[in-house]
Amino acid sequence: MNSSFDAVVIGSGLGGLCCGALLANAGMKVLVLEQHTKIGGYAHNFKRRQFTFESGIHSVPMAPDGVMMHILKLLNIDSKISVIEQPSMYSVNTPDGHFSIPSRADEIDEFFKKNSATSSDLKALKSDLDKFYNKICVPIFTSGNKYIPEDSNFISQFHNRSYLQHISSLCKTPAVSNLIFGQWPYSGISEDEAGALFSFTMFMIHYKEGSHFCKGGFSSLAKALADKIIEKGGNVLTRKIVNQCIVENNRITRIATTDGSVYETRIAVSNISPYKLHSTLLMPQFQGKLLNRRLKNLTSSVSCVIVYLGMNPAFKSYFSDNISFWYNTSDFSTIYRNIITNKPKDQIDHLVTLCGVDEGNHPTLTLMNFTQKNYSSSWNSEKMIIAEKMLHKLEKLHPEINKYIELMEVGSPETFERYTGNTDGALYGFENIKTMYGEAKLPITTHIPNLFQTGHWGKPGGGVWNVMVNALNTSKLIFNSIH
Repeated sequence: MNSSFDAVVIGSGLGGLCCGALLANAGMKVLVLEQHTKIGGYAHNFKRRQFTFESGIHSVPMAPDGVMMHILKLLNIDSKISVIEQPSMYSVNTPDGHFSIPSRADEIDEFFKKNSATSSDLKALKSDLDKFYNKICVPIFTSGNKYIPEDSNFISQFHNRSYLQHISSLCKTPAVSNLIFGQWPYSGISEDEAGALFSFTMFMIHYKEGSHFCKGGFSSLAKALADKIIEKGGNVLTRKIVNQCIVENNRITRIATTDGSVYETRIAVSNISPYKLHSTLLMPQFQGKLLNRRLKNLTSSVSCVIVYLGMNPAFKSYFSDNISFWYNTSDFSTIYRNIITNKPKDQIDHLVTLCGVDEGNHPTLTLMNFTQKNYSSSWNSEKMIIAEKMLHKLEKLHPEINKYIELMEVGSPETFERYTGNTDGALYGFENIKTMYGEAKLPITTHIPNLFQTGHWGKPGGGVWNVMVNALNTSKLIFNSIH
């Protein structure tokens, strides 16, 4: 294989694959290097007996006229992705009651009205949703290949502003605010600590563009992106562990892997943890001192214990929720504090469940409980203890569930760190706290002119939609640097 490329992408998460596909589609020869046996990062799937599991839990806005499909249309791969619309954005079960928020905007409005939202609440909320959409999404459709910098005046107003403060300024009815705050697992942080910019953007894009799954799982999206790179003359290689980015004259000229391969490149794109990139792959004399200081002030997001359950076919008629959140209290900030302070999990205080929607006669159910990697030093045993408590809670919620379970697999923060390369098994990149409002996040560009960063560690943050937008912006900045 020719060892010279226009761009080498380190890591094959959706950010790396999407950026690579956009570069390849523009005529660049692209190589993607992945350490794992499978591509996709948190979007890869795996099989156990007859069951296929997605490694992560995803619910993504993929309306036909939305941002995600716009990016796929740019690559001419939209026809390769079959989208399944969820009947609800999410369901919540707390001691105060059970509710499901619909996935379509008009139905959400009606739902809020039924739950005491006043006309002024809805007017203020919808006005702000429109403002966010115009500031964040519309430029994606109208800018072509030109990179449009963030509106600093718009961004700066969210410095140190929490999601709680922002929603409370719009909705004066606490019941409506609490319905929205129930979505906090989408960002992995409770409303009092979550950054308003990130969390409201997440709500906005689901409100505007719905909630969807990919038929066949999001690994089908990863495959379509990889196929585009290969179709355009590039390549995607697995089992390739990068051990050095070689810098000459303040530019990365070669990428070396542990098997002795060396690849020449004009552009380097990192889709891996910035901690690994800047402390391991770059020699000390080429590490950015300012960037390393910045990394020390940032914190990895939460991780989780995850339980993958293979279910018998009759399960589909028993379990109806697609994605749901159970909490033992409506005080979400207490749950979050328990997570980040590593409070002992004597009892489970929250549970996220995802019911697979298109596995035919081999349905699956995935359970998630947030934690931190440093909660335990012996995850092989600890994950099983927590998993049993998760199953016990699931049985309390659904008394007949055990008779449908045919297979169980359990993962931990160490599992995610090992298979995705994300520091601490972080699910969302950096923690999306209120002081990290946009400009405080890592930029796409670096102190090395031809080294770029893409994926959920950068702006706008974690989640499939955010990662794809980041990849689009990365590709535009690369085009600008070349031309």
